[in-house]
Amino acid sequence: MGRKLVAYFSASGTTKKVAETVAQAGKFDLYEITPKEAYTKADLNWMDKKSRSSVEMNDKKFRPEIVKKPINTADYDEIILGA
Repeated sequence: MGRKLVAYFSASGTTKKVAETVAQAGKFDLYEITPKEAYTKADLNWMDKKSRSSVEMNDKKFRPEIVKKPINTADYDEIILGA
């Protein structure tokens, strides 16, 4: 059986909890995709059309800058992505 990785991005922490549960249950490696600038509560206010999360969701030109951490995806036979 090959190596498996659960990679996830979680602005609010909800996806993180699910990713950790899946990784633990399957004994998979875990990799967090981290934004360079953390999200605040105001950033995550989806009811505000000008909030960071709303702008990012509605315009593909606006995506969070990601902290680059070394990982070799070629080491894995399967990658599960959560966001």
